Amino acid sequence: MADIISGFSDSILCYILSFLPTKLVVATSVLSKRWKRLWHRFKYGQLGLLLSLHSFLLWRDMDQPFRRLRFRCCSIPNDYRFERCIKAAMSRIGRLEHLDLNLHGHVPSEVFSCKTLVVLKLANLVLKNISFVDFPLLKILHLNSVSFSEDQDLQQFLSGSPNVEDLKVKNFIANGAEKLIRFPRLARLVRANIDVHLVPLENVKNVQVLVTDWVICVKFVSPLLSILREKVEFLIFFTYCLLSEEDERAVLLYLQSVPTCISSHLKTCCFNIYRRSGVELLFAKYILQNAKFLQVMKFCFHGDTRKTFWMNPCIKRDLSSYISDTCTLSFE
Repeated sequence: MADIISGFSDSILCYILSFLPTKLVVATSVLSKRWKRLWHRFKYGQLGLLLSLHSFLLWRDMDQPFRRLRFRCCSIPNDYRFERCIKAAMSRIGRLEHLDLNLHGHVPSEVFSCKTLVVLKLANLVLKNISFVDFPLLKILHLNSVSFSEDQDLQQFLSGSPNVEDLKVKNFIANGAEKLIRFPRLARLVRANIDVHLVPLENVKNVQVLVTDWVICVKFVSPLLSILREKVEFLIFFTYCLLSEEDERAVLLYLQSVPTCISSHLKTCCFNIYRRSGVELLFAKYILQNAKFLQVMKFCFHGDTRKTFWMNPCIKRDLSSYISDTCTLSFE
């Protein structure tokens, strides 16, 4: 007998799957290689998914725990059911090491005391009533568009994560968010991706990689480069920067000295949205002539400026002379 089903398109198969319970839809992944990922394309109801996930977590054998839980959803129609799922995960999964939640909802307090977590990534979530945080093993902490009831909650969150090596805090939302967040220095921090106007520069002075796209005023640049003296090898300058006359004078004043992080450690420098202004060119020349171990100098252009960039003989002369023997210029 001919296999009629194999001749159906994926869209038809997904339509057939729409008549089945979510649990049976997922079970079809064992039929063949084609069916293994077909259920990922199936558009099931979010409420039905929450019910099935909750049942699955409660049903799962405790002797066979899994270590990763990743949950992403555009919107949650029932916060209560979502919180039940997370609570079930905390109590039934066993040794959970990797938790990745990206959805609009509230995080239950049980998450904050999961001592086995090594990776925690939260996005588009609301964190409230944080009375205790204990992540002794946590190494990677990413918080993106996370809302706190008070700015002190982030301070407590970070204080309870003393061994974090990779920290990302972007689009921070809280009452009193204009204040710098005070928290104990993270001694093991290696990589930081932060909003520089919120976290004191002193707290990231020993990182090897720093990414920040909130340098909106040149007054942040001088203290930033002065304090990152020892280990920084990769810096992204000026995702977008509007310069006033006062800012230009600040840049010229800063160029009179060369911090150790530039002369002895900097290996990669990126100018994002490079507009070819006089101050930008002067700063790029400063990096090229003082970064002894620079390997890559990358310029990302705005608009059509790339087309006319090398047509200017002065620019060619200024950027063709650099102190590093291994430096390569890159233009995008």
